[in-house]
Amino acid sequence: MGNAFNPMDYIYAGSGRDSGAGRDESFQNIAREVRTYLREKHSGGLASAIIDPTTRELMKREIQNYLIRSGVRSDGLSRDRLAERLNEEILYYGPVQKALDDPEVTNIDINSYEHVYIERRGDEEYRPDMSFRDETHLEVILNRMLMTDGKALTANEPHIDSLFEKFRICAVLGSARGGIATEGTCASIRKFSEDTLTPSDFVKNGTMSAEMDEFFSDVLPLCNAVIAGATNSGKTTTMMAIPMYFKPDTRIITIEDSPEMMLKRRGGYRDYHNIVALQTKDHENKEKRYDIARLTKVSLRMRPVKVMVGEVRDSQACRQAHESMNTGHNTYFTIHASSASNAAVRIVQLAGDGYNDEIIAAQLADTVDLIIFQQKMGKSRVITEVAELLGYEGARKPVCNTIFCFYPSGLNENGDVSGSHRRVSGISDGLAGKLRQSLVDENRIERWR
Repeated sequence: MGNAFNPMDYIYAGSGRDSGAGRDESFQNIAREVRTYLREKHSGGLASAIIDPTTRELMKREIQNYLIRSGVRSDGLSRDRLAERLNEEILYYGPVQKALDDPEVTNIDINSYEHVYIERRGDEEYRPDMSFRDETHLEVILNRMLMTDGKALTANEPHIDSLFEKFRICAVLGSARGGIATEGTCASIRKFSEDTLTPSDFVKNGTMSAEMDEFFSDVLPLCNAVIAGATNSGKTTTMMAIPMYFKPDTRIITIEDSPEMMLKRRGGYRDYHNIVALQTKDHENKEKRYDIARLTKVSLRMRPVKVMVGEVRDSQACRQAHESMNTGHNTYFTIHASSASNAAVRIVQLAGDGYNDEIIAAQLADTVDLIIFQQKMGKSRVITEVAELLGYEGARKPVCNTIFCFYPSGLNENGDVSGSHRRVSGISDGLAGKLRQSLVDENRIERWR
């Protein structure tokens, strides 16, 4: 696919899930009729409705009025259901619109135009009713989503990460169209809620214990921490809750590839007015490109008190995050890892240069205080280990002091993990000294020794 699709040039013919083939053909004919009317009478509104919610509502009313005036009906569909399907296919995002609207759905994985999975309340569900008509229809809907960011899947740009509305999308073009996905165009959509899970919510749903909450309240605002785990383990959700341990006037700089934290848009942070959010910017000219590493350097000139990096993936980003810690700014970032110990190894691998890794490891041991490791267990997302990074033997063997650990006992009938968080040790003299330097009450320090 060398040229971008124009989503106005294609109408979804329906999957036949609501009715039989004849009824589906009836819907196709009506969709063409309605779309022709909108293009002739409201072409400007139809084009802008894709990206403008206000215009979209006007077009929805226009579709409803047209159905009433024309008396058009579809076999097996009420007028309201007919209008709903027309809205989905002309103004919204086709068969996955139901999942986008469902607050219990957190992820939508489109593995091909025929195979769609959703994650609802932690469960994976195969949803053939959300399949697309064909490859072309899938590409049209994906490009409609990407339009809001001024992008489109093409052979020259076969992979796009983007935001639209309250969702993040990773779209990959199929190899038959000049892309890189062997079995056809695919996508993964992550949904974001404007609500923020609070530490109290984490205690209530078992992500952590009440004692861990108290520990974080005393320690997290005064140390550097890494949140580690696999994809979809809940790292970003945990990261978004960390500032709730800070005073509302704390100056916070957030840095991300694609905005997920969006703290200022969340109800839980309505009283936090000293937040600045930075976002990466790609550019073919390297000098004009702003990656995580460069943004972290920019943030250090903005008088931060806390620096929060959405995800550290490469060497430059890790080195710059390390530099942020070294310059006295409390820094927090997420990283992919299989355990707390593995996270400590990965940090050296990313921040090191292969020649001075032992020196880098020694510096990291002085700056990284806590590693919070999180896992998805059954349907639950649980902080399974909180460890203090004490040092390294050489550069490859971290010495960690596990403070809290989760002991699972199985899955309950709902698929949630059962078990208990236990405190297994106290903080080191080094971390206790750092708390003393911050004038933390000695009784609070001794509680965690």
